[in-house]
Amino acid sequence: MSDGTRDVPVGFPAGLQRQADAGGYGLLAPDEAWRRVQAGSLSVVDVRDAPHFEAGHVPGALCFPLPPTWVARLLRRWWLHKVLCAARCPAVAFVCGGATSSRSDSAARAAVVQGFAVAYRIAGGMDAWHAAGLPVEFGPCGPCAPPGSGAVMGRPGRDAAPRTDCSGGG
Repeated sequence: MSDGTRDVPVGFPAGLQRQADAGGYGLLAPDEAWRRVQAGSLSVVDVRDAPHFEAGHVPGALCFPLPPTWVARLLRRWWLHKVLCAARCPAVAFVCGGATSSRSDSAARAAVVQGFAVAYRIAGGMDAWHAAGLPVEFGPCGPCAPPGSGAVMGRPGRDAAPRTDCSGGG
């Protein structure tokens, strides 16, 4: 029996699903995101502050801190396409601290606007990642900059060159 409301996928709060629908991106449960990272079909971008990234992040995630205010976020959005190479990246997912953070929503919306074919937000952020018992990696968050600027990006366990391709996580 339908009451005229939209069906919400199991496991995703209705408010989170509304944000995703309005932003034009999808939601991934942490376990599904990890499966895709391991398969090489998903790149993960951690948009938390550097100290939070360094305290534990999704293995292979790119560190791309977004400021907490929307005005500051707008100044960083133009980098997204160049840093992540939207034309070659099969899919990108953004992760932030928890279910109440809006940073991953902002990043996913920017990815959609900038032409990423497939953009996701990891539902529940790192809080849900930890709760699911998924692996984390520790390491520095290097400064993010457009390719060719000479800055390095945090890719623990990898070489220190600026990231200019989307090879997926892990």
